Amino acid sequence: MEKEKREISKENYIKEYKKEKLEKALEIALDTRKFEIGLYWKRTGYFVIFIGAVFVGYYTILSSDKIKKEQQSWLLLILPALGFLLSLLWHMANRGSKFWQENWEAHIEELSTHLGIPIFGIIKSRKHSICNVMGQYPFSVSKVNQMVSLFITISWVLVFIKEVLSFPSLKIDLSFLKEIPFWIFIIGLLIILLVIFQCRGFAAKTPKKRKNADYFYNYGEKKKCECHLWCKIKQLIKKIPLIESLS
Repeated sequence: MEKEKREISKENYIKEYKKEKLEKALEIALDTRKFEIGLYWKRTGYFVIFIGAVFVGYYTILSSDKIKKEQQSWLLLILPALGFLLSLLWHMANRGSKFWQENWEAHIEELSTHLGIPIFGIIKSRKHSICNVMGQYPFSVSKVNQMVSLFITISWVLVFIKEVLSFPSLKIDLSFLKEIPFWIFIIGLLIILLVIFQCRGFAAKTPKKRKNADYFYNYGEKKKCECHLWCKIKQLIKKIPLIESLS
């Protein structure tokens, strides 16, 4: 008989089981998170090898003079399409792996906090600015990897478009591309700035300096504030006569 699926709140998730089972669940969550991180980087390695092989093949064919022109044109069209497909799958795998990693981190957060050992609850305070290129800064390594996969995907799209436009049978004039180097530079600069700010981790969004504090609590304060604010909003809504009469 198939087990019935049901929703469960955080509070009931903690209260429903004994301490021994919660400790075992925490151990499993820690091991599974470690396993997910290992798989994350293994998948990245596989995709980088395949995408690198496609790039080498593309460059080899592009610089070769031993292949017939028609065959070369078709190969230069197929390889960027393959590179785009692999890069897109890599980006999707990165996002999927990140989701499951954060899923187990959520389990660890709740279980460890309840058991009195908040593993992810204390984070080192940020002392350096993002402009200090030699100092430490809490960038999200997984976000950096996702950005790399995203830009490689976009690069393959651009290469594919270029090969389509330069396909012999189409005969499209591409001389207009030489007239926009300035705008390419401006757009590239904006993209670089966007990447830097998008790759910041959650710890980078906290106040940079705190008096006499090398560490700060990651969990608890913000959630309590949000809950308190939401409770106030609900109380104000309940005081409105029209809403009370409708309820």
